Amino acid sequence: MPNLQGSDPAATVQRLVDRSSRLHSLPAVAMEVLKLTRDPQVDAKALKQCIENDPSLTSKLLRVVNSSLFGLAREVTDLNQALALLGTKPLKLLVLSFSLPDGLFVGIAGDTLQWYWRRTLTKAVAGRELSEVLWHEPGDDAFVAGLLQDLGVLLLIQELGEPYVAFLEKARTQERDLASLEREAMGFDHTQLTARLLAHWELPERLVQAVSRQADTDAGVPPLPSDDPLMQCVYLAELVARLLTDEHSAVLRELMGADWRERGFTESQLEELVDRLQEKVRQLAEVLSLQLPDGLDYRDVLAQAHGQISEIAVEAAGDLLQFRQQQADNEREEATLREVRVLSETIAQFSSTPAGVAPEEDQAAAAETQPADTEATDTAPAGSGASPTPVRVLQQPQAAVETSGDILAHLTMAVATCRQSRWSLSLLLIGLDDRPQDPPPFGPGGALVARRRLEQACLTLEHSAMVCVPLPGASIALVLPDCERSQAVRLGNQMLENLRAGMGEHLAGAPFTVGIGAATVSLPPKNFSPRSLLEGAERCLYGSHASGGNLVKSIEIY
Repeated sequence: MPNLQGSDPAATVQRLVDRSSRLHSLPAVAMEVLKLTRDPQVDAKALKQCIENDPSLTSKLLRVVNSSLFGLAREVTDLNQALALLGTKPLKLLVLSFSLPDGLFVGIAGDTLQWYWRRTLTKAVAGRELSEVLWHEPGDDAFVAGLLQDLGVLLLIQELGEPYVAFLEKARTQERDLASLEREAMGFDHTQLTARLLAHWELPERLVQAVSRQADTDAGVPPLPSDDPLMQCVYLAELVARLLTDEHSAVLRELMGADWRERGFTESQLEELVDRLQEKVRQLAEVLSLQLPDGLDYRDVLAQAHGQISEIAVEAAGDLLQFRQQQADNEREEATLREVRVLSETIAQFSSTPAGVAPEEDQAAAAETQPADTEATDTAPAGSGASPTPVRVLQQPQAAVETSGDILAHLTMAVATCRQSRWSLSLLLIGLDDRPQDPPPFGPGGALVARRRLEQACLTLEHSAMVCVPLPGASIALVLPDCERSQAVRLGNQMLENLRAGMGEHLAGAPFTVGIGAATVSLPPKNFSPRSLLEGAERCLYGSHASGGNLVKSIEIY
């Protein structure tokens, strides 16, 4: 199909970004949080003060911590504790998710917005999973890239209106690659528009490059991305989203192609990924306060894709089918070409309008999306939603398990997740020596004060899926999915360093000590009892106290 656009693509993209950036700016608080979290030694006090400047963001973060993803027995109302429960990397993802400008979602039809968010969340979660499984790298950047990559679709809907909406629907129903069709019609695609907007927002260069799908426009289909793992991961996640949310069965062939087999992506891995995706996307949508369309089961979509490809392979042997297929292809091509022409005319008209002059309806929309001193509310659409949860989500177990406390409930969820994902699971129990002392080390109510110190010391620990669970007295538990024994011991020693810095004279020999017990199961077997992990950590905690405290005792559970 020929390239029908006649305007300068680069100039058109820049103009779209200039108009959009005047209406849609990333909030200052989000920019500052992203800046603070780039430093490995994050300033916890500065981070808390920054977030408190945005009461709406604060309330949304507390809502996430109190959501079903964490399953806490009691409500968390303190921001310090919420930040400790989240961890730095999940916090960064949540802040970015909550802070997408509300104006991006104004005027988008409900069914289009539902499709957009199902596709976006599927791509984000798939990117994170693929990064960890195939590239053995943290999936945070892949998650963010998947979350942001299709923002250009929303911008084009707002700027071009009905012609782009019709074009979008045609690409979806005809199982065509949207970005390739956009390049034919306009000379650029929505991901390149997204990348330019993210660069304007001063997001990291590597993320901007990963979002933009560089393509061979003469060939009409994107080539395999560069050898940058993030770009490859985002591209593979895009294919997964096209298969599962757009129901493009033909994409399955590319997913199972030689390029990805060489990377180690097998059919069984795809099936395992599909099994995990649906529930994680549902949980993420719940936390983001998003409504997704009903009636789509990812496992059924995958089975249907396998069936269609097999059926086509058998029927393709007949000449009659080949003739019918050619006729159908011609009809689809003609229908798509009509939509491409309409969109080309629209983008040409947009490009020919003098800069700074907007149609009457655009000016009215701009006025509506630029209210003075407007504060986002919990009911703002989509981008005010929010996110994983921890980067690795603790899923609910398949069956209810009788437990005798909050910590066993958390361990039950973690065991189910780690068994499914083939991760190690560690538990740290951290407790102050609770022998009676006169006067109490921290005065009246000393146990609560001491436990708060322990929770604050957790804030700087680097583990993306860590869950901090307060325990009775001056003690806490850290549930650590995807954490081996050696890493758990390192985190325990880091905790002691944090406590030495925060409690000073109290840990210098008087008046009390801290004990830390660690228990790890390398891969929870079927019917593994969470109580055995808890009992192992308790024995190690007792051993730490018996040895004089201020050290980590650990055990491997088999």
